[in-house]
Amino acid sequence: MARVRLTDRLLQTTKPPESGRLELTDEASPGLEFRVTANGAKSWRLNYRVKGLAGLRRITIGPYPSISLSDARKRARSVYDAAKHGIDLPVQERREAEEATRSERRPKTVADLLRRYVEEHCKANQRRWEQTERLFKAHVEPSIGPKELGEVRRADVVELLDDLQNRKGLNAQVNRVRSQVLAAFNWAVERDFLDANPAASVKKRKKIEVPRARVLDDVELVAIWRAADSLSYPSNQLIKLLILTGQRRDEVRCLSWAEIRADIWILPGDRNKGRRDHEIPLPAAAVDLLKALPHVGPFVFSCDSKGAKPYAGMKRLKEILDRESGVRDWTIHDIRRTVATGLGRLGIQQDVIERVLNHGRGILEKTYNVHQYRDEKRASLDAWARHIDHLVASEAENVVALTKRHQSGGDAA
Repeated sequence: MARVRLTDRLLQTTKPPESGRLELTDEASPGLEFRVTANGAKSWRLNYRVKGLAGLRRITIGPYPSISLSDARKRARSVYDAAKHGIDLPVQERREAEEATRSERRPKTVADLLRRYVEEHCKANQRRWEQTERLFKAHVEPSIGPKELGEVRRADVVELLDDLQNRKGLNAQVNRVRSQVLAAFNWAVERDFLDANPAASVKKRKKIEVPRARVLDDVELVAIWRAADSLSYPSNQLIKLLILTGQRRDEVRCLSWAEIRADIWILPGDRNKGRRDHEIPLPAAAVDLLKALPHVGPFVFSCDSKGAKPYAGMKRLKEILDRESGVRDWTIHDIRRTVATGLGRLGIQQDVIERVLNHGRGILEKTYNVHQYRDEKRASLDAWARHIDHLVASEAENVVALTKRHQSGGDAA
């Protein structure tokens, strides 16, 4: 390695070596090297030692002539000056750049945080992440969403919950908001977006969450079935399959054709609350319903012309069913409870009902009892389908008979 006083003329006229690499060290700036490769590429490298630290450091300053001789010497001088004081300037600059990048990516407001939390955590770890997203948009973002993330205080969270409970009259939902906000802020603390969780010491509301016990009676169930009759695909068939199978709303809504095996619906573990494959023997009425549907994409129920997305209009559908059926104070999930209650009324054993609904089982039972109960579940759902058919047919007969009586009375008049 030659040691020379580098000049602009020398740099410009230095020819590449036939092979390998030519290295010239600058006498005016110790440690600064000018390098030329056999293919003619020219660049700068700096060798230096940091006071108090062992070992020789090497960094590439950059290519020549993009970085001139004077610029290379300035850079070498700044690195050397810092090194004399025990500072590794390139390392410090790299850390500052990384911190600047992290700072740029940090969520600025609570709303920014909630959106990132849903996108980066909930979608990967929560089966019902859409519910968390809706909860944030409906109850949290309108209140504390615009606040700077670092400015949120415990009092802001308490005020949010007070408002939901006292002004909006929410009950169980208040604690759900608290739980999700707490989780989102914990996620932010883990990623150094926040120093501390402002919701950490906010206590649960003491109002008791009373489980729903609403069961649709026969008249109401038929009214909803008839209301579905007045609707087009996919609303009509989606509601009827919910009634015929008793499965959860989103399990039916996101049903794919790949899950249907003739007259068996195999619901995969990654798509149900039990996290295990669940066999649903389909009664003839359900099989006929599915056979009559268009098969244009992966999803059974879809408003997309290619069937590429599952149906997503449940809120609007519920409003239409309320209007058309005249049934009040019910939820889509009440259908599932109604099916369970109806199966009990038909004399189906509770253990079989639990299997139909895919409810959780104890560890010992899951480990040692691997019987699928396919025949028992099929008999139960077949009996339930016959019961529904009887209810609907009876209601139709009653309407016909009532119409005839009215007509007879009218003629007599």
